[in-house]
Amino acid sequence: MLATVYSGFRMHTPSFWVDEAATISAIDRSLPDLFRMLGNIDAVHGFYYLLVRGWAALFGLSEFALRSPSLIAIGVAAGLVVAIGRRIGSLDYGLTAAALMVLLPRTQYIATDARSYALALAAGVAATYFLVRARELPQRRFWVGYAAAGLLATLLSFYTVLVFVAHAVTVCLDRRLRESWRPFLATSPAWLIPTACLAVIGTTQQFQIAWIRPIDGGVVAEVALLQFFSDAYLMVDGDIAPLPTPGENLTMIGLAVLLWGMTIVGSLRLRKHFAGTLALPLLVVPLLCVIGGSLLLGSPYYLPRYLSFVLPAVPLLAAAVVLPVRGFTSRGGQQAPSARRDRRAAVGVLAAVAVLALPSYLGQRTEYGRSPEDDFRFVADTIRDETRTGEAVALTVDSGLGRIAYKDSFAGLVDVTVGTSADEWGRIYDQRFELEAVKDEVLPHDVIWVVHSRGEVAPERTLTSLGYRAEERFEGTGSAVVRFVREEP
Repeated sequence: MLATVYSGFRMHTPSFWVDEAATISAIDRSLPDLFRMLGNIDAVHGFYYLLVRGWAALFGLSEFALRSPSLIAIGVAAGLVVAIGRRIGSLDYGLTAAALMVLLPRTQYIATDARSYALALAAGVAATYFLVRARELPQRRFWVGYAAAGLLATLLSFYTVLVFVAHAVTVCLDRRLRESWRPFLATSPAWLIPTACLAVIGTTQQFQIAWIRPIDGGVVAEVALLQFFSDAYLMVDGDIAPLPTPGENLTMIGLAVLLWGMTIVGSLRLRKHFAGTLALPLLVVPLLCVIGGSLLLGSPYYLPRYLSFVLPAVPLLAAAVVLPVRGFTSRGGQQAPSARRDRRAAVGVLAAVAVLALPSYLGQRTEYGRSPEDDFRFVADTIRDETRTGEAVALTVDSGLGRIAYKDSFAGLVDVTVGTSADEWGRIYDQRFELEAVKDEVLPHDVIWVVHSRGEVAPERTLTSLGYRAEERFEGTGSAVVRFVREEP
């Protein structure tokens, strides 16, 4: 509950961004149209779209409504980390690990994003919990739960099959789990079959990730800094993209130094303990597989948010530095002085992490907390407040996603650049034409509102050449909204 309240603060404030607009585009159409779209694009997100489509039918398409499943998933994941930590160490150890996970900037990023990453994380943590229970008591019900969690996780993100691979390493290393290798192996179809199906389909849609830069030296910074300690997407030519909140560069480095240091020390302390055997493969194996696979195959498959399901690994290792994993000793019902000292140390670490994470936490809860380039709400509010029914609007492909995300703001306007709609076309985007190609649709209108990226000049030049002049201009962080009126003869 604390994780949900903390993560949910002002989560409705940021504007929808391009990936969330893609979610809306997918789910705000009929089921036949959705399945047709999945045959062309985003098949790997199909199960998530079906889930959120049902959710949106009940609660609508607002920012709060569409982000709520992710928020709930983070609450579930935090509770499961507490349960895991209590069973392999102590309740305080579990609470500390869960609190560290929730405070991480990457966790806060996926907790407030209308995408599948938080749900995949929760399913992966659930699988880890069932593995821990099966180690304690190798009963069929825990292995069934493990298989069900694996099926759910891989349907949400086929990358989560790497949780199973990491668990396979844990099974090989742990004597008690090695005795249960047969039921563990029996769960593999639940992980591998949906992964194989999605991977086969995904190979026909690889153009979706063609924009990701190839693996280069910047991947070190992405793993060291962005994977856990930032809400940024990737490194571009040595710079973080998008630009971080002021001050976040320093606090991100501070978080990395503190928690990577604690993770290394915790790994050494836990080298002979099941907690280390469980958490260290979960941290290392997925990163090695994805980055190594990208290098071997010559295609880029790594983005920090794609591997958000490894988030519990660092907290489970780092928490062992300040808390013993085998529980606290007590005398006469009173806590031993060392136990109280350990608890104070844990509180101190959590306070330091919370302070260092604060710039990212607050920055993510501004209107442009997702991406300054995707100022869709600014555009929608400007159009809603400034236009009149019957006026024309001209959108580029990127700004067209803003219309999909906030379609009510564009009601009553004539869209002169749209061709085939996303529903009919079977795509995320509407088909859009350049203004030069739709002159016949433009000229009957005395007022044209053009929306384009800041710095783009072609749409305005076209309208000027057609006899229109710019009368009003509204500029956001990434977009310009300009009112053009026809020149008087």
